[in-house]
Amino acid sequence: MSSSSQISALRQLANIINEAVDSIEATYAKAGAPLPSLDAPTFNPTDPAEALLQDPVVDSAALNIMAAASQLSATVCSPVASALNASQAFHISSCLRVASELNVVELLREAGPEGLHAKDIAAPSKTNAALLARILRLLATHNIFREVKPNVFANNRISAVLDKGKPSSVLFEKRAERLVGTSGVTALVEFFSEDIFKSAAVLGDTLLDPKEGELPYNRAFNTDQALYYWMQRPENALRLQRFGLGMAGTAGTEPVDAIFTGFDWSALPDKGVVVDVGGGIGNTALIIAQKNPKLRVVVQDLEHQVAEAKTHWEQNFPEHVKNQMVEFQSLDFFNPQPVKNASVFMLRYIMHNWDDARAAKILRRLREVAEPTTQLVVIEKILSVASTIQSADETAIPGAARPSAPAPLLPNWGVGKAEFYFHDMAVHTMLGGGERTLGGYVDVFAQGGWKLVKVCHCKGSQLSHIVGVPA
Repeated sequence: MSSSSQISALRQLANIINEAVDSIEATYAKAGAPLPSLDAPTFNPTDPAEALLQDPVVDSAALNIMAAASQLSATVCSPVASALNASQAFHISSCLRVASELNVVELLREAGPEGLHAKDIAAPSKTNAALLARILRLLATHNIFREVKPNVFANNRISAVLDKGKPSSVLFEKRAERLVGTSGVTALVEFFSEDIFKSAAVLGDTLLDPKEGELPYNRAFNTDQALYYWMQRPENALRLQRFGLGMAGTAGTEPVDAIFTGFDWSALPDKGVVVDVGGGIGNTALIIAQKNPKLRVVVQDLEHQVAEAKTHWEQNFPEHVKNQMVEFQSLDFFNPQPVKNASVFMLRYIMHNWDDARAAKILRRLREVAEPTTQLVVIEKILSVASTIQSADETAIPGAARPSAPAPLLPNWGVGKAEFYFHDMAVHTMLGGGERTLGGYVDVFAQGGWKLVKVCHCKGSQLSHIVGVPA
């Protein structure tokens, strides 16, 4: 590409940013609200100005800014500097965990916007003040916290997200309970920046020196147990608690009605059977049944979930329980499937936990009992490729096509969608699974005896309904 073409690309990226800023400015002006400041010492998700960031126009503009700013920086920065910076990004995770474990956010909240000297921040934990200042300075350099004057730090809007909402004295006195009752965001950040961080550090080792059945987390924590069993050991009680709080805190982030913007549940016949495979307490199936009460539901999961599921339905949809329109079955989905008259087998957030071989085994168990009219509905994220050339599947499968980012951005919005690709690696290090591209789903459906026939992308959601029929 010529020099003039490269400059033209820079101009295009800059124009994308300018146009996005114009859109955000216009939306906030119309609402008569100020754009939240990065330097604000608190974060209040119920603030109308914060809520406005979820407006589709603002959300789309923000996505373009993230993608364009990153690509613009990558274009003009030294490749050597970019590579070295990327190779050391793990320090951000490491320092973020320190700040959370030492309750820095809460100490700074109590100190107010003037901030607190590193010596005073370090005092309650009796840690090295000079080192803590360096840790916080690295984070402030990445726009997490503010250094208001030398060695004096204050919260900003990003660091404030990690506020556990308790007095710092209580957090230090009752360390084992410090994450209980929080939003779950802090728990998830600590889980990522410790468990996933340590596991990711040996990802290369498990590729270069593979051992049968060993995942990165197995090698990192020196255990041959599966993740969920290892976490239930007594010495891992706080680790399990943190993981559970983190998962629970993010469980409700999807819009409740998004489930109705994909697959058409109302088109199923009266008394059609929806089998929620590995459904936990069956909350997704419950939402579907409340709007479509003529559907029968079977909630399947391991034995310890069954009693909890029944209680949940009795509390939230007692008439369906009373009318015997819902059944609760204890089932390991690798074992034979007992329901032989299913209209739909639904698997939400199941497939990404397993590698292709085991995911295909789950699907084969369903295929063994499927009727010709049975449909498979897999509810997951679909990863987009970073290539400008679309896969043949996206053009051939009804509903699969999605908008691409405007040129010259990466078509998948690059860093703007980074969380999908981070999550893909996290699931691999923990469970050996991962997120899949559409082609990946086509392949694993075929291995399990199903044909992927359509995709329904849910509005306002990261999830898609991936629909299959018996092959």
